[in-house]
Amino acid sequence: MATHLEKLSPLLTVKDLLDRYPQALPAFVRLRLLCVGCPTEAFHTLADVAREHDLDIDDLMRSIQSAITGRPG
Repeated sequence: MATHLEKLSPLLTVKDLLDRYPQALPAFVRLRLLCVGCPTEAFHTLADVAREHDLDIDDLMRSIQSAITGRPG
């Protein structure tokens, strides 16, 4: 079954992302991000995550989209 993937926004919170796309979890694990389960996941955006962990936002977004679609990024 194909996953309909809307354009992800850097302003999406970690919680909202994982509620919509639980298959994105491996991207966080692969990048060794402890966002999942963190009390701030409800209000930290993907842009916040990139900034806090010194990651390029475009790379983070590609990694998440790859995890969601199951295709290498």
